[in-house]
Amino acid sequence: MKKTRVILVSGMSGAGKTQAMAAFENLEYNCIDNYPVALLNEFTEYLKEDTPYERVAMAVTLMDAMEAIRMLSNVDWIDLKILLLDCEDAALVKRYKQTRRSHPMMIYNDASTLTEAIQYERRMFDQLKGAENEIIDTTLIKPAALQKRLAAAFAVDKRTSFRISFVSFGFKHGIPKDADLVLDVRFLPNPFYVEELRPLTGNDPEVYNYVIEKPETHEYLARSLPYYDYLLRQYKLEGKMQVTIAIGCTGGQHRSVTLTNYFYQHYSRYYQCYKWHRDADH
Repeated sequence: MKKTRVILVSGMSGAGKTQAMAAFENLEYNCIDNYPVALLNEFTEYLKEDTPYERVAMAVTLMDAMEAIRMLSNVDWIDLKILLLDCEDAALVKRYKQTRRSHPMMIYNDASTLTEAIQYERRMFDQLKGAENEIIDTTLIKPAALQKRLAAAFAVDKRTSFRISFVSFGFKHGIPKDADLVLDVRFLPNPFYVEELRPLTGNDPEVYNYVIEKPETHEYLARSLPYYDYLLRQYKLEGKMQVTIAIGCTGGQHRSVTLTNYFYQHYSRYYQCYKWHRDADH
C-alpha cells in the first residue's frame, strides 16, 4: 500500500507555524491549518482511498498535538513525521508585544497573563519532545533560513536519504540549539580587522579568498577533512537521516560564512547538502 507522507506541525504559539506552513506550500505539500482533531478519522479514511494527497502538512495546536499524534501514528497508510517549532520565552514575549495578538491560552482562559500562557504551553511542549521528532528553534532564524531548514528536512529528493545541513553562526549570538556538531573557527585570521573587508561577508569573493588562502585555513582543512569524511560515512552507515553542522566565528559574518560555503561546496559532491547563514542572511 502506498503511504501518504503527513508532516504534523505544532509547537509554541508564536514560534512560526504560519511561516512554516507557507514554506511547506513552496515544497509542494498540501497544507491544512488548524484541522479539527475530532475529524481526523474521516480524513485518514479519505487518504486510504486513491487520492491526489501524496504529501500533507497539517498544523495543530499544542493542545491537540498529542491526540493527533496518537491517532495518525496508528494508521498503516500514513508515513507520519512530526515537526515541533520552539522559541525562547523572552523572544515569544517580544513577538506577541510587537504584533499585539492574544495568546491562545489567554483566549481559552487557561492563563491570565502572557508569561503564564507561555509557561502553560511550555509544559505541554516538553511532553512532546522525543528523539524521533524534528525540533527547530526559531529564536534567531529568519524566514528565508526557516524555508531552507524545512527543505533540508522534508523536501522529497530521491538521490539519497542522508542529508547534511551546514549553518554559519556567531558565538556572540548563541550556538544553534539543534546542531549535531559545532565547529569553532575563531582561531582563523579575522577579516573584520581589515577595513575594506569589514562590511562584507563570507559570501563576497574578497572575504572568501582572504580566509581560504590563509595558511592556517589550509592546515585546518588538511587536518579536519579526513576526520569529517570518516565521521559522515559512519553517520550514513549507522542510518542517521540528517546531520546539522554549525560553524561559528565571533559575529557570524566572515570566517564562519566562508567555511560554511566551502564545506557545502565540497560535500555536495557526495551528499545531499543544504546551507544557510543564520546571522549573515538578510
